[in-house]
Amino acid sequence: MPKIFYLIAGETQFKRTDEKILRSFASLKKINCQHITDYFNIKIFLNMIWCDTIIMWFASKHSIPVVLLNYFFQRKLIIIAGGFDVAKLRQINYGGMQGGYRTNIGRWILNKANKVIAVSKSNKNEIIQNGRIHNSKVELIYNCIEPPLIEKSDLEKKNQILTVGELNEETYLRKGLDRFIEIARIFPEIKFYHIGKWTDKNGNESKKKIEELISISPLNITYLGYVSRKTLINYYKESKIYLQLSRHEAFGVSVVEAISYNCIPIVSNAFALPELIDEDGYVVDNMSQAIKKIKKTIKSKIDNQQSYRFIKKYSIESRSAGFKKILNVI
Repeated sequence: MPKIFYLIAGETQFKRTDEKILRSFASLKKINCQHITDYFNIKIFLNMIWCDTIIMWFASKHSIPVVLLNYFFQRKLIIIAGGFDVAKLRQINYGGMQGGYRTNIGRWILNKANKVIAVSKSNKNEIIQNGRIHNSKVELIYNCIEPPLIEKSDLEKKNQILTVGELNEETYLRKGLDRFIEIARIFPEIKFYHIGKWTDKNGNESKKKIEELISISPLNITYLGYVSRKTLINYYKESKIYLQLSRHEAFGVSVVEAISYNCIPIVSNAFALPELIDEDGYVVDNMSQAIKKIKKTIKSKIDNQQSYRFIKKYSIESRSAGFKKILNVI
């Protein structure tokens, strides 16, 4: 049984899902680095003595102590590079690969990994091109979602539009919330819902950006903030359209979840989004196209036949098999 030291910086649903997967076939010890003092936690040293494999989410500053210690311990090091750490989008000042010390540190960390896991084909290209990592070192293992829970009573959809994601100064442009607001103005008769934590750009709870957005948003947008998992699933079940007009997405867990609950996705032609929806929705290049697809979708009837192919591709079982392969677990 592998002994895994699992290092993260902040909890999210997809990191908890990975932890659950890894614990199903390995012995695991975890550290969540949230403050600079955590970088000097003696447990990092002790966990590296104990483990045979290190798995870290993101090639960022929280990884530095482990990479330095691993010069001595020489454990198998696997990095999941799934977002900001390998992105370079200067138009919105997003990504760790825009140059300077952050880029140099990121590339150094990635170079020290035995394997780098990508969460989409688009993300893999960013790792190779921006991180300057050889293709042979990068393994594609798609992110996954919990299996959808759908009953006959859930098949009736409302003419409402949903988007999901953390809301702050950085995500406002990256997640296309400015576009979401603009589209809502064009369809005053349709209810628009945003679900996601209200934070500052460092991930701390903050109402600064949400108060600004409420002041400029039309009345048909409701900002629900953070909600329970059960409530989120209910909105997936009820919403006819899932709208994600992001400027950058390394994956898009909410898009995949929405499709699994038979929402019709309308997404921007940006990074990982087109590969996620495949034939299950619409990819748009501009606002005019998005408006046309919304008009068409609102009038259409939903096909409630779920795609086995789609659900299998992004299943926990598929991601687990990917981890087992990379860890040589039979």
